[in-house]
Amino acid sequence: MPEELGAHADAARTREAALARRLQRSVHTDRAFVATLHDAAQVTVAGRRRLDSIEAEIRHAVAQHRATLDTPVGARQFQRFLTAKTCDIHQVIADTVADSRARARATRALGGGYSTEDRQRPSIQAVDHKRGPATDDERRRNQVDAFREVFGRAPTSASDWTTAAALDAHTYNPEFHGVHSQVRVVKIDPVAGQGVVRTSQWIEQPWVHRLSARDAGNGRGATKDFDPEDTKVTAYIDYDNGIVVMRQNPSIELDSDGSALQVKTGVPQGSVTQASDGSVRIRYDAGNPLAMSPSTDAHGPLGSHRLSVNGDLVFTPGPGGVHVDGTRTDYPSLEVYQDLPGGSTRTVLIDPAQSGGSHAPMFNLPFHHDIGAGGTAFAPFDHGGSWNPRFDVRTPIPATDFGPTTAPPSVSSASGRPGGVPA
Repeated sequence: MPEELGAHADAARTREAALARRLQRSVHTDRAFVATLHDAAQVTVAGRRRLDSIEAEIRHAVAQHRATLDTPVGARQFQRFLTAKTCDIHQVIADTVADSRARARATRALGGGYSTEDRQRPSIQAVDHKRGPATDDERRRNQVDAFREVFGRAPTSASDWTTAAALDAHTYNPEFHGVHSQVRVVKIDPVAGQGVVRTSQWIEQPWVHRLSARDAGNGRGATKDFDPEDTKVTAYIDYDNGIVVMRQNPSIELDSDGSALQVKTGVPQGSVTQASDGSVRIRYDAGNPLAMSPSTDAHGPLGSHRLSVNGDLVFTPGPGGVHVDGTRTDYPSLEVYQDLPGGSTRTVLIDPAQSGGSHAPMFNLPFHHDIGAGGTAFAPFDHGGSWNPRFDVRTPIPATDFGPTTAPPSVSSASGRPGGVPA
């Protein structure tokens, strides 16, 4: 068959040649991409096996030395062991991250193998539809809605508005990128004259290490009028309205330039118990959602030495205001204030973190210390329930788990609970 001549034939042959070259490049690119993906999967599996091995070592160490963990010598030895294992985990993650970044660069380079010749710019451009910062009016409306959801009415008093701010799960710091806080509540019996007790657990440094990653801190000192959003974990006891609010704010992993790499919020766990004198016991546990789950799981290999913000605190009202006793993790810092009905605010407690270093979360979260009277404050709750005729003793007052704001649970009533605290 004679070869076709002319401009149209030349154009057709040119397109066919370009298509053949493109197909050949695509075949080579496909093979390179499959090889890169396969190798990346192998590295990930190997890293996972190394982490599983480290987890097994930690579980074995906890099982072997559980009896000595609560002694000073045992705690120090276990801390050194955790430090070594942390370095091992750090190395595994660093190796995996380095490999992932290298393969990501290789994958991006392979993208040219799928390109067409003489590519045209797209006719449709991407548009950034990020929401602008909320106005004060919008924030106030959100607080009204959050308060109304729990109490069925709009906030009016100073205590109402304080609690409304804690109940509002919206975030207004642009660094959170619109990710909401997680809020859980338990209703309690009101205690007259005690106002609102506000607690904040916060990280004083701008950022801290989490293995090979960096997480944002709060970058502030103790602040009497702290924003409930400017904490890691916060709890409010509104004695006027009869409610305990537990709130966990978003965690931010930082990129090398200080921008947010990812933002996630964990769900705080815990329970509330109220004694007949109006005292409130709060057991809480809030893990970093960006951390590996075995390290923050209460039922995981680390047990009571897990890497989460947890504690067991008792808030006892009295004529001079509340005082705090119990136990909590050595990290982060804790501040407690009480807004009294007359409009004044008293500082109840400032308990700084055990260490302010950038690696402090890893080395201090596994350990606890007493606040005030320590564990002796639990006695009224452990022996203040109904009478057990079989053993002739009182049972513990039942604890009530935190629940959603859409259906707030209520504490179990203790007999003889007063409506206020006698002078």
